[in-house]
Amino acid sequence: MSVSSPATRPGSQMRAEMAEQPQVLAALAARWPMLTAQVANLNRSTAPLGVAFLARGSSDHAALLGRYAVELQTGLPTCLIAPSLATAYGNDPTGFDSWLLVALSQSGRTPEIVDLARRHAAAGARVVAVTNDPDSDLADASHLTIALNAGAELAVPATKTVTAQMLAVLAIASGLGLGGLTTSQVEVLPEAVAGVLGDTEAPARAAQVLAAHDRLAVVGRGACYPAALEGALKLQETTGLMAHGFSTADFRHGPIAVCGPDSPGLLLAGSGPADADTLDLRAALAQRGAPVLLAGTAPEADLSWPATGNLLECLLATVRGQQLALATSEALGVDPDRPAGLAKVTLTR
Repeated sequence: MSVSSPATRPGSQMRAEMAEQPQVLAALAARWPMLTAQVANLNRSTAPLGVAFLARGSSDHAALLGRYAVELQTGLPTCLIAPSLATAYGNDPTGFDSWLLVALSQSGRTPEIVDLARRHAAAGARVVAVTNDPDSDLADASHLTIALNAGAELAVPATKTVTAQMLAVLAIASGLGLGGLTTSQVEVLPEAVAGVLGDTEAPARAAQVLAAHDRLAVVGRGACYPAALEGALKLQETTGLMAHGFSTADFRHGPIAVCGPDSPGLLLAGSGPADADTLDLRAALAQRGAPVLLAGTAPEADLSWPATGNLLECLLATVRGQQLALATSEALGVDPDRPAGLAKVTLTR
């Protein structure tokens, strides 16, 4: 039996790009004072009336983290833009004069994101682009561009650009006023991510549980909610499993019924004030006979990450989700670099 070389091993591209995350995040952390100052300068003459986020796919999960950060730290009203209101229903944006619009696209080429960024700028919004390509159409449509500088990302599942986007939106929130993350808090993130990536045995064990089933729920709250949505997406696109991400609170209102002996629950619970609610789900899932995997900061976690006590735990939970998707795809004999029917850039309108 022939053995694949590391270069041709299924998932080698995804694995390599995941491994670059500490370096990418360290470079962003080094720019933290500059990034927050740029956001502050953009809004120096007039404070924004609110902050809107525009994104699709994994970028939408980073946007959700940004929404949490802005609301927690500034109290400003926030929203997630529904692109279809303009692209399908023909409505032009109104009421966004003096708002800040944060438009996220890893490629900077998603047509609807570029189109809506231009329309909101024309409606009076100040537009910040978060993209891996500083020369993209999205950057051209914006007043300020935060370039991720993550390097080329070739695997279909986005990894290093997602966590870079998450750190970028936290920088935007921190640039809007007091209460944001400090440089010293952010500087510890790359080492924490490297530590998580160094543990491959725990994801391999957990993957054996998921590979034995064809559906699961990924549940989290607070900082872990965007990571739950992103983790479910990574499992969907790399393995084809029917994985769904839920808010812990929403999960209790009916979706918990999907879990049972044939449908595991993957719980993400860090050290934040909302995470105790997720930990409490273990008893309810046990009563339903559902296999439970716990990822988080609790001593008994199946997949652990270090406690930071802030929104940076979303990135650590996201990396754990990437590892689990990669390990599960390996257990199922699927190549996550080239999922069937998917392309790297999705040109939705």
